[in-house]
Amino acid sequence: MRSYKEYCGVAMALDLVGQRWTLLLVRDLLPGPRRFRDLTLPGLTPNVLSDRLHHLEAHGLVENVLLPPPASCHAWQLTEAGRRLEPVVLALGGFGAAYMGDPDGFTMDLRWLMVSLMRRYGGGLDGLIAVHAPSAVYTLALTPDRLVSRDGAPVRPDAALHADLPALGALLGRRQEDAPVRIEGDRELVFRLVRGLA
Repeated sequence: MRSYKEYCGVAMALDLVGQRWTLLLVRDLLPGPRRFRDLTLPGLTPNVLSDRLHHLEAHGLVENVLLPPPASCHAWQLTEAGRRLEPVVLALGGFGAAYMGDPDGFTMDLRWLMVSLMRRYGGGLDGLIAVHAPSAVYTLALTPDRLVSRDGAPVRPDAALHADLPALGALLGRRQEDAPVRIEGDRELVFRLVRGLA
C-alpha cells in the first residue's frame, strides 16, 4: 500500500483507511459482524474485499471471529480500535448528505439507512425499537444522548416497525409519517423519533 509519508495524523489516518471501499466496509460493520459473502457492495470484487479486510486486520481495526450458535460461522467485526472510526464515518455521512439529491438510479440498502439514523438522531428519547424488513431485523437503542443501531431484534422492544425498504426509507429517510409501515407498541415513540431526525 502506498503511503503519504507525512508526519501528520490526517495523513496517517488516510494511509490506514483512505483506500477506496475501506470506510464503506467500516460503515457496514458498525451494526455488527458480517460474513464475507454478506459484505457485498456494488462494484466491489471479492479480491479487493479480501485485500481491504486483511489490510484492516493487519492494523487491528477488524477481526475474524466465530459467531456463536445458531449462526456458528466466521464473520468480520470491528475491534475496539475499529469502532473509534464510528464518528468519522457518521461525520462523513453528514457531510455527504448535503450533496445527495434524488435517490433514483442509486443503490439503497437498509443497513445504510440504519447507520444514518445514528448521526441523524435528535436525542431526548429512551427506548428500544425493532425494525423488521423482509431481509433483516435491527434494534434501535435510544438514550437521551445517542441512538445505536445493531443487528437483530431486542427481546422486549417498546415498539416495532414492519415494512419493506421503500416504506422504511420514506418514514425514516424522508420523514413521511403516512408511509405504509405497520407499527406495534409505542407509536408515539416511533413518531417522536421520526420528527426529531435531522
